Amino acid sequence: MNSKVSVVLLLLLGCSLQRVYSQDPTTDSTTASPTTASPTTASPTTSGSTVSGETTVTTAKPPFSTCAAYAGAPVDLEAISGDWYEAGRVPDTDVSQCLKYVVPSSPNANNKLEVQMEFVNTANNKWDHEKDSGLLPWDANAKNGIFNLSIGETVKLPVTLKLVDSDPKSYALLCGYLGIASNEPIFKVLTRKRELNDAEKKKVQDNFNGFVQNTDLVWVEQSEGKCNSAMRSAGGFIVALALVLLVLQRNH
Repeated sequence: MNSKVSVVLLLLLGCSLQRVYSQDPTTDSTTASPTTASPTTASPTTSGSTVSGETTVTTAKPPFSTCAAYAGAPVDLEAISGDWYEAGRVPDTDVSQCLKYVVPSSPNANNKLEVQMEFVNTANNKWDHEKDSGLLPWDANAKNGIFNLSIGETVKLPVTLKLVDSDPKSYALLCGYLGIASNEPIFKVLTRKRELNDAEKKKVQDNFNGFVQNTDLVWVEQSEGKCNSAMRSAGGFIVALALVLLVLQRNH
């Protein structure tokens, strides 16, 4: 079993704000400026354009102050289906690099979302390419971007996973914590593009700091040369999911 498989797989599943973000954080193509969320107010609905030039309606972002307090927003599962790559994280407690997630466009017959994951496990100074998958319930909370899970066999550990911000075409910001609430949440940033250049990283960092101030993202290895190779299967994803959060809780 992997010692610390990334929690972001379950953070990502099936949740995307039902809006179009007015600026792609990973490109230089800019339209109307994105609205920065505040702990007390949300901006009114405005019109804008996508990167492709289509006119759309940009709805207000829900307020964000902390991961625990964030109330979620309606999701569009089909919009965020497909491939995502983990670009950055805070804090850097994972031993996984080259993380790729494939999100389904609909739940299975059991009303679960099965997300496929490929990654490199760097535990014990190794560079092992692996594959895995995970299931999430597609219930009312999940449709509002909040996943409440219980992990463990003998002792059940509650885990909460949330999508904070997303442009389904380019970018997603996610957070999660163990227990009822936590002073030590994790944050993950995913992008549609695998490898970002310096300018694209700056845009992602600036957007992240609109929600989490004075904090630098730790960039995840995503270079084509290192990440593109054969994968082998790996088990124990669901158990490994909680390990990152457990480490944070013990160190708090």
